[in-house]
Amino acid sequence: MDAFVITVVFGALVATFISVMRTVNVGKVRTVASALATERVEELRNLPYDNLSTDNGSILPKGTIKGNETISRSGVSYNVVTTIIFVDSPSDGCAIPESGHYKCSPDNETSTSQDLAPYDFKRASVEVFQTGATLSLAKLVTDISAKASETPSSTGMLLVTILDANGNPVVGATITVTHTNPDIIVQGITNAQGYFFFTNLPPDTHNGYHIVVTKNGYSTDYTTDRTDQNKHQINPDVDINAQQVTSQTLKIDLVSTMNVQLINESSAPLGNLVVTATGGKEQYFNPSTPKNTYTVTADANGLATFSNIEWDSYTLTLPSGWNILTTSPYQSVSLNPNTTLAVTIMAAQESSWPAITKVTPISSNPDGSIELVIDGRNLGNTAAVVLKKLGMPDITGVVASGNSTEIKVNFNLTGAPTGYRDIMLTINTKTILQINGFNISP
Repeated sequence: MDAFVITVVFGALVATFISVMRTVNVGKVRTVASALATERVEELRNLPYDNLSTDNGSILPKGTIKGNETISRSGVSYNVVTTIIFVDSPSDGCAIPESGHYKCSPDNETSTSQDLAPYDFKRASVEVFQTGATLSLAKLVTDISAKASETPSSTGMLLVTILDANGNPVVGATITVTHTNPDIIVQGITNAQGYFFFTNLPPDTHNGYHIVVTKNGYSTDYTTDRTDQNKHQINPDVDINAQQVTSQTLKIDLVSTMNVQLINESSAPLGNLVVTATGGKEQYFNPSTPKNTYTVTADANGLATFSNIEWDSYTLTLPSGWNILTTSPYQSVSLNPNTTLAVTIMAAQESSWPAITKVTPISSNPDGSIELVIDGRNLGNTAAVVLKKLGMPDITGVVASGNSTEIKVNFNLTGAPTGYRDIMLTINTKTILQINGFNISP
């Protein structure tokens, strides 16, 4: 018993000792990180004002200060991240035009007068991380002013605003602006209002500035150049004019997944077919060039998984010789941000099979009769149409009229339980299923 007690007590002491040592080590790491941040800030404050520019930041001309530097102290590796930006103070006006006033960057203060040289002072931020970690160990921010007052220049300014699919600002997105002749690469990180303000950009009136916005886990958006093949851009590369603000808005959002299940006319899986998803967003118009086109080969079980794709409205197609009979949900398939969407495609090689491309309306309340208009191929007034749901009575429609591309069907929905129904359409023993094709809603 005594030996057992001694063992328990000794184990507890060892655990306590280890915990204390870990706490001490963490404290030492944070102390070193704080010292590194302080050292870097003091170095910056002792540099000439014109030299305060990192090698990867937004201030031109680029400087020799490393934006991301690895430093070892006492056997521990640290990343020292230095960011330097211009700050526009409202004391002499603000640069960014808004309705009825002007806005300063990056602090969102306002003024009733415009400042065409918004370089009032520089703000340096130094943040220290242990290499390989994402937790900030120390961060210091300091504002540094020039000895001489600002003067207007022959350069221009660029305001880039990043919004999500709902029009809300995206924080922490990386904006990269490039230009050739002269070669320019500048980057900025969006603030809480979703924008970054670039200054000191040489003028260009030939759409020479290209903008790309990225963020981990998000889609990408960008401006496009004018080509000989297509000169009609949706978001053209931008001009910069001296002492003027050029504004550009781009949109990104969380990426999504679309799982497309391929089945044949007998509802058996169709494996190893190529599926192409073409989005409705355009890079160019007249002629149209889609922004998003993805191609995936379905596995042996007929599943084609489109991973990490942009929210869009997608048209799904199969190789030549395959006819799509139904797509559930209907095409074009709307994919929202940050979602996983299941899509089912029924397809056949025989061209005589009926097909459904559109149904109007797709929902109704259970209060009486409704006329359903079904558009497609190989239809006719001999069709039999039934609304089906497992565990519930079928609702059989009466065809009022029909031809090869459209039929009109009347249904009595009085007292029908609410919920989605499959539309089962049969012509000459050929049956197709539009899964969840109609919704009886309260």
